[in-house]
Amino acid sequence: MKNFLVLLFLSTFFIINSCSFKPLYNSNQFFSKYKVEILVKSKDKYENNANQLKNILDGKLNSSSSKSSNLKLIVSINRYESDLGINKNLYTFRKMLSFDVIYSFYDKKGLLTSGKVTNKASYNITANTYANIVSREDASKKLILSISKNLSNLILAKDFRRKISP
Repeated sequence: MKNFLVLLFLSTFFIINSCSFKPLYNSNQFFSKYKVEILVKSKDKYENNANQLKNILDGKLNSSSSKSSNLKLIVSINRYESDLGINKNLYTFRKMLSFDVIYSFYDKKGLLTSGKVTNKASYNITANTYANIVSREDASKKLILSISKNLSNLILAKDFRRKISP
């Protein structure tokens, strides 16, 4: 009985300590110390995509206790719309909304990384104009959320070739 309890204790001890879960995109300690200035440029004047993207990236990359630094993320948003050619019935058809986000990440010495993130979604167009506006805004909001998560994960997981100097 005593051997059984010792064996049970040892087996549970080794099972609990042998768990090797490590998250892929953990918060980078370097970026949590310094504030990243985020500049978002967009040609769209009437939509709120630039502000949404900036707020989401600011929440992902910066914390309230960040020090000021020369780290800068410049993001450009381009929005494209096209017809898909799919008619659900006589009054409803589909449109595709596509966002291209071109980004550049700088520190004090210069360019660290740059790239492009693209995402697409589709939405319905009907005879009701209010429903069209709501469906386009909903698709746009979901795309901006997805792109901002992808962009922040790309920057946080990036292994830079040189040492970052804030």
